[in-house]
Amino acid sequence: MNKFVSEREVTDRGVYNEVVSLLAHMDDQDKGKIALRIAFIAETKLAIVLTVLLEKLQKDEQSRVDIYWALEKVLQQDTQGLERRLLEKIITLASNHVRETQEATNELKVAASNTLVTLARCYFNDVMCELLYRLELPEEFIFITLGNLSSAYALECIPFVGMILNVMISMLELVKDSRMRQAFCGVLEKCSRAVNGYFTNWGKCPFPRMGESQFCNTILPLYCHVTSNWPNCEELELKQAIIKALGPMMSLLLHKKEPQNPIFKEISWLLEQYKEEMDVFHVTKERQGPLWVPARCVRPALKQHGMAPGAVESHARGSADLGGDRVAPRVDNDGTETEEA
Repeated sequence: MNKFVSEREVTDRGVYNEVVSLLAHMDDQDKGKIALRIAFIAETKLAIVLTVLLEKLQKDEQSRVDIYWALEKVLQQDTQGLERRLLEKIITLASNHVRETQEATNELKVAASNTLVTLARCYFNDVMCELLYRLELPEEFIFITLGNLSSAYALECIPFVGMILNVMISMLELVKDSRMRQAFCGVLEKCSRAVNGYFTNWGKCPFPRMGESQFCNTILPLYCHVTSNWPNCEELELKQAIIKALGPMMSLLLHKKEPQNPIFKEISWLLEQYKEEMDVFHVTKERQGPLWVPARCVRPALKQHGMAPGAVESHARGSADLGGDRVAPRVDNDGTETEEA
């Protein structure tokens, strides 16, 4: 047996011990500086740093949120070439913590969700496949994570949109409480935005072009269910989530070549929400234009539904400055999103 220890082994052991020591002091020191220090060490010793972080995530239940904070910082750098066993362990642990389990607090779910979204920068397919595999029943933070993946990596998510929406169709009747419906609408909004972006940027995608009807036929049952069953909700936050989803969904469905009756019937209700809460609704910039884009398409149907031809345009002009270019979201501890440059 070789009694000598190589210089590399000594160095690796020193790195291991340093990361363990840094993690032990995250409670009483600047967490941001410690996380950045760990990320700096990972630039040259990525496998060792990740090994320590994963061990601590499994053993140290009290500090998991802080450990995820450090892990996210590490994953923000280029992690191409990561060992497969480490990649799979990160995805498995984080997806378990995102799911509805007794030991997973809301704060832990947020940290795990943000980590998965960050990891997807280099390993999008792996993260997306894991989430779809886990989505057997409606789970709020799985929906939130799927929505944020669709927002942060819009074109990458296109091959998965059909699968996401079909799974959501299968569980429509199970989505009953307000928070779950908000998260559900978030996925609809962001998937629809991604598809609308794809329609104008499909030439940049490496995969074969996907037809408009393919997306429209999948989103239509979801649109019809939401508009038929959820608009009369009392909760303001849910109403906002519904409105934010309807704009991109309507814009997507306007690509259907057949009569657009399912879209027209909710325009009156949509405009009423603009009138009541102009400052909080964001159906503004779809397909490189505000709501007047669908308005000019629906003009023939406005009279049928008792609306003045200029109604949609006037509402849209008043709200045109509400929206702007979206940036990748980050989930806060209450499950809501903030936009991060």
